[in-house]
Amino acid sequence: MFLRCCHHHLKVRALLGGGGGGGVLRKPTVQLPGSAPVTHFLEHFLGSPAALSSAAASDPCSLTVHFLINSCGLSEEAATAAAARVRLRSTKKAHAVLALFRGLGLAGADIARVVTAAPPVLSYRAERSLVPKIDFFRHDLGLSDAEIRRIILVSPYRVLCYSLENCFRPNYLLLRDLLGSDKNVITAVLQYTDLIHGDVRGVLLPKVKALRDDGASDAVIVKLLTTHPKALMHRSSLFEESLAAVKELGISPSSGMFPYSFGLFARMHPTKWKLRMDNYLSLGWTEEQVKQAFVRHPYCMSVSDHKVRRIWQFFAEKLGWSPEYVAGSPMLLSLSFEKRILPRHAVLSLLASRGEFKRSIKVSHLVMAEKKFVERYVTSYQEAIPEVVEAYAARTASAVTV
Repeated sequence: MFLRCCHHHLKVRALLGGGGGGGVLRKPTVQLPGSAPVTHFLEHFLGSPAALSSAAASDPCSLTVHFLINSCGLSEEAATAAAARVRLRSTKKAHAVLALFRGLGLAGADIARVVTAAPPVLSYRAERSLVPKIDFFRHDLGLSDAEIRRIILVSPYRVLCYSLENCFRPNYLLLRDLLGSDKNVITAVLQYTDLIHGDVRGVLLPKVKALRDDGASDAVIVKLLTTHPKALMHRSSLFEESLAAVKELGISPSSGMFPYSFGLFARMHPTKWKLRMDNYLSLGWTEEQVKQAFVRHPYCMSVSDHKVRRIWQFFAEKLGWSPEYVAGSPMLLSLSFEKRILPRHAVLSLLASRGEFKRSIKVSHLVMAEKKFVERYVTSYQEAIPEVVEAYAARTASAVTV
């Protein structure tokens, strides 16, 4: 069947002037005076919805490939593969599906991506199978068209081909009961689209029960699902290992820090965790100091190795800070080096050189709210020391050499 399909496709290509190998005979094209070439006529004729619909009844495979290439933007190779998963005997439905996609704002490469991942969608009745799903996303979930495009592109087949009544709506109702509001449901689904088309009842709910049995409050579970929902959709063994590891670090499921520490730990591969740990150890930190930092600010383990080294070397060399001091305030490692740390250091160093700042720089100076820092150390000195404004303007620099 597949070989016969490809043979038919080659015949159509031959008619359209696309070549087709030595086994396909073509009569030379004759162009009459004042008329368009025959090949141009065939391309125009076969490219129209009516013509494709008529021809597809006798040769659905080759016309499907032609439609996928010319109307959906697929490459010949991708179109041939997709044609094995869908047969268009009429292009009326397919054109209606594409019109719906374009109405959502999908175009060009996005449509090609969707059709490549979910070819059967072209055979759907758009009004019956797809429009109700779009309405569900818009009205029940309250998603914008941009957000609908986003979740479609994340998982085209599941979002477009799974059942609204047997999958999406039941999951939505379970999530709403669990999270307490549509706003929380939207936040969680946009974080991880598997929540709307995955096995929420079989995978998510047992983990929620386990956390509740371990002391997690509803507020902790809501925060976990709206910040790190993927952590609760992992396989059970990984969930159990992550939970045990976080508890061993001294973080209880009842703690307000649990959603962040567990969520981050659960999605980090053990190899990556080890690499992050080794990076800190190479900078003179102890394993206990790294663990202490993680307990206080879990995202210190998501900061890139390069950024950690850069910031730590600055703290150690310019400010004389110790690993113990920084481990006590690990949020410092998540600050922007160029836009926060360097400009504030420049301002305070300038004021110190003029005798206006007589203390050493502390953590509080770097974590202080932007408005408060500007009022206290920039605005109040800009008349007496105009250079302070220029020093602080360094926060807009795209690159700074230390």
